[in-house]
Amino acid sequence: MADTTTAAGAGVVFKGRMMTLTVLEVRETDSTRISQQIDDQMARAPGFFERMPVLLSLPEQVPDLMGLRDIIRAAGMIPVGVLDPTPEVREAAEAADLATMDSPARGAAKATAENGAEQPRTAQQPASEKPAGEPVRREEPPRTPTRLITKPVRSGQQIYARGGDLVIATSVSEGAEVLADGHIHIYGALRGRALAGATGDTEARIYCRRFEPDLVAIAGCYKVADAIEEGVRSRAVSVRLDNDNLSIELQE
Repeated sequence: MADTTTAAGAGVVFKGRMMTLTVLEVRETDSTRISQQIDDQMARAPGFFERMPVLLSLPEQVPDLMGLRDIIRAAGMIPVGVLDPTPEVREAAEAADLATMDSPARGAAKATAENGAEQPRTAQQPASEKPAGEPVRREEPPRTPTRLITKPVRSGQQIYARGGDLVIATSVSEGAEVLADGHIHIYGALRGRALAGATGDTEARIYCRRFEPDLVAIAGCYKVADAIEEGVRSRAVSVRLDNDNLSIELQE
């Protein structure tokens, strides 16, 4: 039988893709408390988590993973797998029919350890085929022009700047949503949701003249209104990602 796995007319083709997933960090093992806290988060941002795929980051003491999976499904999210599992957690994940995967940092560490047994280069082996002093050229990802919105973004509207930055010259109303693969600049009030770095750009930022959001997010890390400090509300701010935490800083 001919091998058709890479043929143009193949019915099934496996392809690699880099996707941004939300990590649900669980810090305790009491199922009742976990369920209540998830419900509280859902109530703060209605509809935002609906059908959202999530990865689980678990504490050292393994909770009831099957029960946790069912709690997450009941809340309307889709548990995909467990991040950086220990051997004990990996076994529990398999029993709960959940995937297991390593974070990029841990995956790189494992690859380094696995390659540690390889013989080092001898003095006769060149470190690189590229002549010394020649700069390394990297392919820059394609960028699209900045998307400019000059009218207020009304409740129920969604504006997305695919592949670039988004500039809102006016305000974003409560119940509206603005997204960009790059930075977001809002020259009026932000009262809805703003999600920068939508495809995983951790260097993306949000700039706003009057900060009153329902939710802000960068590369999948987010804060809802109740988690935002009062000292930055209604002020001019910038939002950036700092070690998987959103940092909100006042601007002059």
